[in-house]
Amino acid sequence: MYRDLDIWNAIYALYELITDEENSEKKYQTFFESHPVVFKILGFDTFQSYEKSSGKQIPFDNDRDFRPEPDFLCGNIESCTVTVFELKTPFVKPFIVERTDGNRRKLNADAESYVSQATEYAESILEGSEARSVVKSDLSLPEISSFKIIIVYGLTDGNDMAGVSRLLNNRKIPTTFLCYDLLLEKLVDSYLNTRRKTENRTGLSIVYHLIVDKEQLFPRSFIADHGSPKKNRLSVFIENGHIVYQCIDNDEMVHILKSPIVYDQPIFLRFELANDDNGIYLSLNVNNEERDLRVGSVNLNFNLQLTGFVLGTDISCKFFGRFYMLESYYSAKTMSIEDKLGSYHYFKRKTLGISAGVRFDGKHYLVRDQNGNMSQSNPKYQPKYVNPINSEI
Repeated sequence: MYRDLDIWNAIYALYELITDEENSEKKYQTFFESHPVVFKILGFDTFQSYEKSSGKQIPFDNDRDFRPEPDFLCGNIESCTVTVFELKTPFVKPFIVERTDGNRRKLNADAESYVSQATEYAESILEGSEARSVVKSDLSLPEISSFKIIIVYGLTDGNDMAGVSRLLNNRKIPTTFLCYDLLLEKLVDSYLNTRRKTENRTGLSIVYHLIVDKEQLFPRSFIADHGSPKKNRLSVFIENGHIVYQCIDNDEMVHILKSPIVYDQPIFLRFELANDDNGIYLSLNVNNEERDLRVGSVNLNFNLQLTGFVLGTDISCKFFGRFYMLESYYSAKTMSIEDKLGSYHYFKRKTLGISAGVRFDGKHYLVRDQNGNMSQSNPKYQPKYVNPINSEI
């Protein structure tokens, strides 16, 4: 059984490849090998790579004078179906071209060659008793009843997928094209099917890009604090090697989410809270991994007022934190899946080289003013804007 985290890691990895317009077939081969959950979500019970580095081989076909080298073979144990699973790249020319003779449209030469190659792989295995034995063993199948072909290829945008399906009808072996963006949608749908709805709900999202110093001045050193002392308060602090988000609701009930923290390097923190009628939702994400989660049917009675917001200390201005804040942003709702993927991708790009940030060294802090800006009028408490590479906390 796969975990939500396995699916999420696969979603982000594929999202990043597509967003970065990666067009290396090898990178996509590595993606599938690194995220076997993708095959499970596509409905396969078993799979095997036959890429050269896998160490697996299908016997040489003397009649055809070649060795079948599919990217993957996938199996369904109940139906004993074997699927030739071929990988191409997403950023390609449209699948269909117009015929010069005025007849109906056809697949472009590249697409047609991919179908022909995959078909030849399937026929070679089907007709070779030794090859069939090897494949049955590799896929743990009692027999092979039939073959299918899936070619992971291109993007749906700019392609007439209904027309492609018509052109693939009546092939010797049932064949489909699976576009990379459609694959990403399938992964997202599978992820969301296992979870209570958390997207775009009324509440709060807070994202920090920061570097935390290992040496803190207080047992509980604050990064930020919001609200009133005894209720409707949201605190973010470092305590016992953990980053802690503490929410005290309007009924003075305390809700805590925490995660171990990594010091002296950029970290991505995303905290989400929903206080609508759909039940409690609190989530803490560290470096694109949901480390702590609270969900329930009882609503969260919480009304956060950002007018009591300080950064670098607690609301009493006594317990200061030592860290670099590289960037922060807030939203009055929980994030969509697209926002979550994009926010971490943005963090990775921003921190390829350590960017400058605001240094809080255990005695400086900022206060949110009436205009919604973070400021500090007293020079004694003003943090400095510096480059952490060239500075010591």
